[in-house]
Amino acid sequence: MTRLPRQLEDLAKVLTYLFCHRPDEFGLVLDPEGFVPVKQLLQALAAEPGWGHARRHHLEQLAGLLHPPRFELVEDRIRCLTPGPAQLRQPGEEPPALLYIAIPVKAHEPVFAGGLKAPRGQELILADTEELALKLGRRRSPEPILVTVQAQAAGRTGLTLDKYGEHLYLAREIPRKFLQLATPPPQPEKPKPEKAAPPPRPLPGTVVLDLPEFLQKQIRGKSKGKKDEPAWKSGARALRRQRRKK
Repeated sequence: MTRLPRQLEDLAKVLTYLFCHRPDEFGLVLDPEGFVPVKQLLQALAAEPGWGHARRHHLEQLAGLLHPPRFELVEDRIRCLTPGPAQLRQPGEEPPALLYIAIPVKAHEPVFAGGLKAPRGQELILADTEELALKLGRRRSPEPILVTVQAQAAGRTGLTLDKYGEHLYLAREIPRKFLQLATPPPQPEKPKPEKAAPPPRPLPGTVVLDLPEFLQKQIRGKSKGKKDEPAWKSGARALRRQRRKK
């Protein structure tokens, strides 16, 4: 096994625990192949004491230096190869009465109007405590909006809520009627553009000229009848003038 610098070896141990045992402790959910997005992983590490320094190049070093390979980095995703990804999804587990999720401020109004919907190919990550939900929400927004989900009531309508690990639940969407959240603040009205003042009416007896059209007519009149002269003619004429002066 390749010997790593102490800092990288400690990071490898943390990642092995995260991927192979408890990704839910870090608020992460592995995809079916065991991958997580690199961006989400670095955000999770940044929230942990002592790991705010972790960057993508540290992950690249772990994926490239260890033999046999322990981590695999594929474009913007990473996973642990040994001993293998944790299997934490528990379908069919009844959720608690209430679950929580914290959303960015920019999503406040859309969620208030139409409910929660996961991006394509992803799932909503709900927490069983307000504190955990806010911790996860601060990774995307410094002051997220807390949303309370009536999980059991939603589940009774046939909505799927899968438990993941000890404190997380996953869902594709939550209809608006099962959400409790503050009313979004009113949006400031945009100032209406001022109408341009109409041009002053000309005084009686005043002649108003359309200046651009007038100038174009003057230019056309001066150039009328003139033809473009070849360069060789003008050059020959200048040469003859010089010879006469001599």
